[in-house]
Amino acid sequence: MLAPLLSTRTDPHRHLVRVAVAGPLTTADHGRALRAACAAAPPAYGVVVTLSSVTLLSEAGIDALRCIARDGTARGTPLVFVCSELMLRSELVLADLDTLAPIVHADEQAVPLASDAA
Repeated sequence: MLAPLLSTRTDPHRHLVRVAVAGPLTTADHGRALRAACAAAPPAYGVVVTLSSVTLLSEAGIDALRCIARDGTARGTPLVFVCSELMLRSELVLADLDTLAPIVHADEQAVPLASDAA
């Protein structure tokens, strides 16, 4: 099975870590890899997880996103999900992910929510 491509970028000026996911997010292993990427954010940094290039999302992937949001809340890390794809964004909202972390349409909307220095 294909694995998602995760790319992480740190923005020290905005105290922000951006994690972009491309490909499927369908197994527990995929979720663990994404959780590890998000958990690597330095203390006092916000996290923006971009899901716009996710091609397939399963219940295991949604569970991983819930865990990431809960982990961020427990650490006091601002977390925002970005998803420009309407159908995928609808799935995330229907799964009540928006009750744990904001889900926005564009990166420009996420930065002010996740960054202290924006």
